Amino acid sequence: MDFFEVVIRNKRFESFDSEHMLTSDQIKQLLACAQLAPSLSDIQNFTYIIIDEKILKEKIAEFSPNFEWIKNASAIFAVVVLIREEDDTNIIDAIIASSQLMMATVINNLGYSLIVDFDQKAIGEILGLKDPTLEVIALIPVGKPLDKGTQGYKRTIAELSNHNYLGHPLKFP
Repeated sequence: MDFFEVVIRNKRFESFDSEHMLTSDQIKQLLACAQLAPSLSDIQNFTYIIIDEKILKEKIAEFSPNFEWIKNASAIFAVVVLIREEDDTNIIDAIIASSQLMMATVINNLGYSLIVDFDQKAIGEILGLKDPTLEVIALIPVGKPLDKGTQGYKRTIAELSNHNYLGHPLKFP
């Protein structure tokens, strides 16, 4: 599968087969794709907590309003970042790496979703984060999808782009 096919097949899923488990090789491949992502700081001040225990997934789902279905994912990748007030470099690095991890799920014929609306403090406590500078910024449930997925609304290229200045449309011949 080439890169453009991955982009075209990339969708968000909200229904997973609760019996499906990720293999160690799949988890390693997803993490390797995240590890190899470009980094602004070359430090990678983030980590992933891979949650695959049923009880733990259910606890996390309790503190993720409107996303109770995440408990059926094969695993939830919690994105944990060292938060620094002076800049957002660590957050940006984690987003870039997580984007590569999510694209890798497509190649593995898996589905994912990206969740950022949850009780960060409660989930941090569940996952044992004691350092106040560490924060769970996203949850990425991954698994065998049971639905067709959605790409959501997509603006046109003309709506997304400007030429040299804001308000100057980019024109193609």
